[in-house]
Parts: sequence; C-alpha cells; structure tokens
Amino acid sequence: MHARPLTPPEDGNFEARSTDALRAACAAAQVSTLGARLIRLFASAVYHLPEAGAVARVARATSPRTIDTAARALSVTKWLAATYDFPTVTPLIDEPLQAHDCVVTFWNYLPQEGEPPTAADLGRLLRQLHSLPLPELPLRRYQPLRSVRRAAELSCAITESERSWLLDRCRRLIADYECLDFSLPPGMIHGDAWRGNVLRDGARVVLSDWDSVSWGPREMDLVPTLAAVRFGLPEADRDAFIAAYGHDITTWSGYSVLKDIRELSTLTALLRNAHADEESLRELRRRLRSIRTGDDQRWVTF
Repeated sequence: MHARPLTPPEDGNFEARSTDALRAACAAAQVSTLGARLIRLFASAVYHLPEAGAVARVARATSPRTIDTAARALSVTKWLAATYDFPTVTPLIDEPLQAHDCVVTFWNYLPQEGEPPTAADLGRLLRQLHSLPLPELPLRRYQPLRSVRRAAELSCAITESERSWLLDRCRRLIADYECLDFSLPPGMIHGDAWRGNVLRDGARVVLSDWDSVSWGPREMDLVPTLAAVRFGLPEADRDAFIAAYGHDITTWSGYSVLKDIRELSTLTALLRNAHADEESLRELRRRLRSIRTGDDQRWVTF
C-alpha cells in the first residue's frame, strides 16, 4: 500500500492540464495553436506549433521557483546566442507565461533532420560552454538532489519506508558531495547535459533544456554521459565523449559520488508521474531496486 503525503501531489491528468495551459498561454502571447501536436510528455509537456514555427514547453508549477527557473533559461540562452553565437535553442518569446498551474515557454522550432547528434557532439558543446565566462545574469548555485528530494517528499508512488530510505540516501550523498575536492574549476554548467538534450539545427548541433543551468562544478555536466552505460550507451561512445571534451573524470576519486547522485536524480520525474502511469511505475521500481541493491541492470530512457 502506498502512503499519500499531506501535500497534494502532481495530478494524474497532466496532459489535459498542459493542453489547457498551452491554449491560454498561446492566446495571451498571440501565438497560433493551429496544428499543435504533443511531441513529448514526461517531466514536462512539449508541443510543436507548426503555424508559429515554435515549440512550447509546459512545466508543472511545482514550487514558487518554477517561474524563476523558466525565466533564467530564457535569459541565459538569449545571452549565449547573442554574445557568443553559442549553439543553443533560442527563445521565441523572452518571458515565461503562467496558466493553469503551469509555466509555459516558447522556443524557435528546429526540424530534426539528418544524423542524430552523438556523444562526441555533446562533448564538444560542453567544452565550448565551459570555456565561456560567467554571464552578467544571476545564476543559482548548483544544489545536488534538490528536485529529487522534493519529489520523494510528495510522491504517491512509493511507500513510507521507501520515502525514508530515499531521503536518507540524499542526505548521505550530499554530505559526500560537500567533501569532494573537484578536479576542474567551477563555472557555469548546463546542469542536465545528457544526449536527449542535444538537438540538430541544420548542419550543427545545439544544447536544449536549460532549466538546470547554474554555477557549480563542471564535472556535473560530464557525469550524465559517463554514467549513461546504464541506459545502453556503448563504451566507444563514452570514450568519444571523453576525447571530444578533453578531460576524463572516471579515474578521479569523486567520480563514484557524482555517478550515484546522477542515478538518484533520474528518479525525479518518475516519482512525480508513477502513481498515475504504469510504465513509469515499472521503471521507478526497477531503478529503485538497482540503486538499493547495486546491480547493473539496464534502465529505460523516457
């Protein structure tokens, strides 16, 4: 039996709510919804708006910080593109909109034509990003496991004993993280630099989904790819990523701590969604079992 927290969880009909939020935000921004199509539904809902040449990202307003997070992503990507011509997705509208307990942002649409981006492409993007100075914009300090802790506190998909274990695991990993002696200098990081956030823009590849952009250790941007063997990334692709970035942290003493933090972070959206979705629940159970037993079972990418 799953325990229900006192604070209401995310509702089980996010797709319907995101559609309502999309319509309201499009009306407010005078963006056409003609031909709108849902292209992704997981941590957020992503819609293609062909008439406007746009993509709309609809995020649940899970805390008062959600609107600030969206505004920061828009500001940073606009700065990166305008100041350094950095390969990034770019905003169609400079400000986020709020509707139906959601936050909506609009981005220029990029047709995904040609060869899919590679791990080496991501390595080169991160090397370029990490070479840039800090923007003259407010960046939050990277805080490991903040989202997964909140999701664990509110989740209806886990038992009370699982909730207790997860929160204790977070506390232990944060304590280990705070003792690390990082090998790279800190700076601006993407914060969620995995292969699913690399898109094609004609002949070049670009970084997308900047909701986690922050100031912190550059190693955090490298771990998602290095740990992606769990999701089926071949060792050759991991080696190509290391070569493209130009630095290997897998032999660094703190690597295992960051890998464990990354694996625990992948539970966030599942903890929010799994009470209303059987596939998400199966994957949550699989990942929890792997983390608790230390097995190397393959995980499914959403």
